[in-house]
Amino acid sequence: MNSRIIFKYIGKVLIGFSILFIFPIITSLIYNENYICFLIPQIVSLIIGLILNSIKLNSENIYSKDGLKIVALSWIIISIIGALPFYINNDASLIDSLFETVSGFTTTGATIFKDVERLSKGILFWRSFTHFIGGMGILAFVMAIIPLSKSDKSMHILKAEMPGPSVGKLAPSIKKTLIYLYGIYISLTITQIILLIIGKMSIFDSILISMGTAGTGGFAVLNSSIATYSSFCQWTITIFMFLFGVNFNIYFLILMKDIKSALKSEELKTYFLIFTISIAIVFFNTINVFNNVSIAFKEAAFHVSSIMTSTGYSIGDINIYPTASRTLMLVLMLISACAGSTCGGFKISRLILAFKTVKRDLMKLIHPNSIQTITFEGKRVSEDTIKSSNTFLFLYIGLLCIMIFIVSFNGFDLETTINSVFTTFANVGLCFNISNFAGFSVLSKLVFIIGMLLGRLEIFPIITLFTSIRKKD
Repeated sequence: MNSRIIFKYIGKVLIGFSILFIFPIITSLIYNENYICFLIPQIVSLIIGLILNSIKLNSENIYSKDGLKIVALSWIIISIIGALPFYINNDASLIDSLFETVSGFTTTGATIFKDVERLSKGILFWRSFTHFIGGMGILAFVMAIIPLSKSDKSMHILKAEMPGPSVGKLAPSIKKTLIYLYGIYISLTITQIILLIIGKMSIFDSILISMGTAGTGGFAVLNSSIATYSSFCQWTITIFMFLFGVNFNIYFLILMKDIKSALKSEELKTYFLIFTISIAIVFFNTINVFNNVSIAFKEAAFHVSSIMTSTGYSIGDINIYPTASRTLMLVLMLISACAGSTCGGFKISRLILAFKTVKRDLMKLIHPNSIQTITFEGKRVSEDTIKSSNTFLFLYIGLLCIMIFIVSFNGFDLETTINSVFTTFANVGLCFNISNFAGFSVLSKLVFIIGMLLGRLEIFPIITLFTSIRKKD
């Protein structure tokens, strides 16, 4: 492990992260609120960053293992610093502050607050801003502000942080790739803000809700989440949750006027198919609950979009849904949307690869001498990618079981225990029978915190921190 370069890069990340506190400070000043709770962590982040950045390097080579460790350590340190505003402002205990912050950065949206409307505007902004930062990745966000290296050596960092089985450059350099990604990200967010304002939502609320939608988070400004806003706003959020669940490579292809290739995407077609079928099932399963076709359809579309994209907003009580709809939504939590989006979960691309792997193995049993290859998006998938995807599936299921077992000691019923683990590990936030996580024990909250980080960073970066296996990159 190249410790020097790892900590130097973390220093650069912390310097960039300190800049981001300017936004909640400005918000606090606008509303004449105390901004010290943001100024202190800004200074802490800057000082630690400058100290680490002063480290002299023997070599500037970054390997894949280094990228994983940089991402994991950066997320942990930034989460601790990002929790300080809640703690300094006396809004929550230290563990609750960390839970809320990790939930924000991982775009989970699970909250420990029973009454979010009592929070200051600055704190409310910070909660939603953590979604916006974490959606594309904290390090990606920082790399868009300040380059971590003069070359493309930091591609290993981008690959380690971005969700999905594989990440590549959309443009010849990382800088241009990030410009394209954030150009799409910010453009969609601004479009949603404008539409929500047209729908009679306040400017402040529209900005925060749009940042939460963009990051597929779920922190709301009101205790009722999205329920009290207009039907126009609810439909707008439904559509944009779906849009932010699409692989951003698709938008890049459209931007490059290669619409034909975009529409051919296996992942996009599967995403849309699962999305529409799920809405239809929930709609027909709940129509008797609402006794109103338009309300039943809106509820079905909104909550399927919210859960499948791991956003977590709500416009009604999902606890009244029949068992079939609730079961389907639990499955959608784990599957989630596309790789290369801002969503959590297993990802549709891995689901497709899993089905194709099973099909190939079955065909080999029937025709032992046949040569079976797996393709995805028109390209042959390497055996390394298939093995990595299978390993991820094994770890995903195994970690879910371990987390459920530990949280079960909290004493809640089995459904609540499973729901709480599913919604945090899959970075969804919206959960049956649970409106907030304040009632869970410290041990359970620590499990949820680790689970949210594992889910958002897709397991491998966190595990790399705790392994002493030395393998040549």
